[in-house]
Amino acid sequence: MNAAVSDTRLISGTFLQLDHWDDREGERFQRELRSLTPDHWRQMLHDMAAIGIDTLVFQQAADARGGLDDVRVYYPGSSLPVPEWMKGKPDLYTEVVDEADRLGMKIFHAVYGMHLPNPAERLDEAIGWGRRLLAELLERYGGRPSFAGWYWTYEYPPSTPAGRDSLRRIVPALRELSDAPLLIAPNCDRGMSATLLQDIDVDIIAYQDTVGLGVEPDIFGRYARADRFRSLARLPFVYEELSYAHDAWKSGNPWNQYVRPRGRTRLWNDLEIWEFDHRGVLQPAEFSRITAQLDLTAPFVEKQIIYQYPGLMHNPRHPVPVGGERAAALYENYAIYREAMLNGGR
Repeated sequence: MNAAVSDTRLISGTFLQLDHWDDREGERFQRELRSLTPDHWRQMLHDMAAIGIDTLVFQQAADARGGLDDVRVYYPGSSLPVPEWMKGKPDLYTEVVDEADRLGMKIFHAVYGMHLPNPAERLDEAIGWGRRLLAELLERYGGRPSFAGWYWTYEYPPSTPAGRDSLRRIVPALRELSDAPLLIAPNCDRGMSATLLQDIDVDIIAYQDTVGLGVEPDIFGRYARADRFRSLARLPFVYEELSYAHDAWKSGNPWNQYVRPRGRTRLWNDLEIWEFDHRGVLQPAEFSRITAQLDLTAPFVEKQIIYQYPGLMHNPRHPVPVGGERAAALYENYAIYREAMLNGGR
């Protein structure tokens, strides 16, 4: 096993949010997550760094779950208010960034929200929101040591006409304000081509491996996808095809080639460390499934980031038990696995 593959069998990044974007999905950990103080978050970042996490991707900058008449932002200093639960700690976002600076971590700041308008239907409005959020975040955090770029939150496949055409307008509109790297995270099973990579012109794609979604329980047996083995077994085939498209950067093959002034679009894996229970509530996956995901995708990707550390993986020595025993067990098991890998284990 070569060094590159070994490195990509380890987790080095995570999505995160100060609270979970969906109260139902996050039912197991939402209350504890919202209860965290700045000191608790500082400890959580130290716990992440202890297992090799060096990259943080904020999932959303604005919370619109209350509707577009009640949009809240997570960072301080905006004309928009912070969420109600943050009223006693309005600077929490900045304090997390401060700690990331101290730890040498890198941050991709989100420039959209999960409940903001669907860009495929209301593109001009979506671009307006994205530019507004980016401008405010750029002013506050663009000069920080931790600043790595932007994450466009809205998840739709760029291989659809609506997704492709939206991104072809969104990306240059955002780059007018900041030329920093731009990351998106669509599902891995919607296809990619060299032509499309050139068209959408994003710098990094962290593909959701969809294994968590692929084992969604279905008591009536209606969905063939609800099969853990099939969800895992297809990963090498899917990621080999994605790699074929990404590696076509200046390939010399006229049938599979793209040329971007910004260079090759990087290929990351957004590894799902979760599955749904029978109520549609997130819970940590078993560790053996996660190591299989790492093994099967490692030869094809440049970085493994997880969705997500907060609520699904948690150091049992942290003073607040976010995510409960399964999250604590996942942290401990991964720490043992990582140490073995770094010591030459297979």
